[in-house]
Amino acid sequence: MNEKAIVCTCGHVNPPGTQLCQNCGRLINDDYDKKKTTDIMRYDGSAVRSKTKNKTVTDKIWNFFASVKTGVILLVLTIVAAAIGSIMPQEYFIPANVDPASFYQEKYGSLGYLYHQLGLDNLYTSWWFLILLGLVAFSIIAASIDRGVPLFKSLRNQATRKHPSFLKRQRLTGELVNPDLDQLEQTLKEKRYKVKREGDALLAEKGRLSRYGPYINHTGLIILLMGGMLRFVPAMYYDGAVAVKEGDTRAIPGTDKQYYMRNDKFILEHYDQQMNSNTESTKADSAMNKIAKNYETRLTLFENTKDSIPGAEPELKEVKTGNIKVNHPFKFDHFELYQNSYDQSLLKSMTFKVIDKKTEKEIGQTFTVNLDEPAPTYKIADNLTVNLRNYAPDFDKIEANGTLATKTPNTVNPAFVFEVDKANQQPEYSLLKIRSSQDISQNNQHAIKFVSATNHTMTYLNVKKDLTLPYLFIGFTIFLLGLAIGSYINHRRIWVNGNQIAAHTSKNYFGLKNELNTILEKNNQPAIKDKYESEETK
Repeated sequence: MNEKAIVCTCGHVNPPGTQLCQNCGRLINDDYDKKKTTDIMRYDGSAVRSKTKNKTVTDKIWNFFASVKTGVILLVLTIVAAAIGSIMPQEYFIPANVDPASFYQEKYGSLGYLYHQLGLDNLYTSWWFLILLGLVAFSIIAASIDRGVPLFKSLRNQATRKHPSFLKRQRLTGELVNPDLDQLEQTLKEKRYKVKREGDALLAEKGRLSRYGPYINHTGLIILLMGGMLRFVPAMYYDGAVAVKEGDTRAIPGTDKQYYMRNDKFILEHYDQQMNSNTESTKADSAMNKIAKNYETRLTLFENTKDSIPGAEPELKEVKTGNIKVNHPFKFDHFELYQNSYDQSLLKSMTFKVIDKKTEKEIGQTFTVNLDEPAPTYKIADNLTVNLRNYAPDFDKIEANGTLATKTPNTVNPAFVFEVDKANQQPEYSLLKIRSSQDISQNNQHAIKFVSATNHTMTYLNVKKDLTLPYLFIGFTIFLLGLAIGSYINHRRIWVNGNQIAAHTSKNYFGLKNELNTILEKNNQPAIKDKYESEETK
């Protein structure tokens, strides 16, 4: 393509790649098919950068992303990726107290295991999906600038008088008989046309905003994509979880230890066992045949008034109290706490009794072990005490040195080594585990038996902060606005040069023809002709 300026016979100097002279409208670039009127008029014959420059690396990169084909391919890839991410629930939708790897494998089998291993359970927060969104945004920006800027300049600097060949090339053309331009101008203004006059030449235009509809649409899309990408900025978006035992105080994640919460009380209500329900709830307790009716957390929010120093104790100031129910979050400082689930599998305390093996009778009083902070000694009777020599909250194995090893700090499978110490007798040792006991020393006269247990109630809360919603709302609104403008407004132009008249519209030629014929009839002029209709009748 010749990159030199193109000088029209009318004397106007046009930028390289121009198809129609921006002054008179004459076709000045023979590299384009003269029959493709619609394509030429799409950008009013102005030069599009991606079609005129292709020498440097920058030109090639720009042309690649400004291509509509590239934009469509990137959009399709994004849609396909988003669809794959919706095949199975993303990790932040599964219960907070469940291991993701186990969840996907148990619920979806090998396919779920593969889905998790490939990282598709966190697809929308993956680095490659973010890059894909960025490429789509850049493609939209490049395509909009590449075509929108030349179009804007061309429409802003429209000349009133056009070359006869420009008028003949339009789809709607006609001949006027001694036209009264003053009366014609007044009639056009009544139809809300903006009219420019230059001697015996006239340009009437309305609905120019329609031509910018796609670019308004693109602006909305770019804001939407920007809002989506801002979700990767911690200051703008946070989606986490916190688990708090009843009575405990924990720092709220995402707040940089500025805010703490205390689980004051967890309320759990069940449906009546006799009630018939067709609801299949994942909260069904198979052991007790109960279905959760309501569960909520009553909490107190604290603010740390002391600078966050590693290892330092926070100074907490009560901010407010409240409760959280399903779909009724607790809100503070741009954050929201949602009730996710609960867990009662952690043991809180276990009560034991000491019996005489010979008589099978209980000796003294029962004793209760606080599994979170067990005491070392328990007084059973005046001459009998029980000492806790070793303890594992989640028993795994017995080490070579005889100590109890634990898998986790969670109190789900406790094991104990108790010493029964009676006055004037040798101490007796025994190992107690869930549903089993074992004497360590020989000829024990006493046995320790399990009596009862209490459980912790752990509440699981989702912590959310989303400052990107205004961007998403504004972007979506602008997107719909651009869609409406491009769909329901027509850009209509009418040129009159002496006795010649021609008209062009971005869409709906039938409507423009009827409107123009009404105007011409009012001015006692012959009807306009449609080239397409004339060709069909031949």
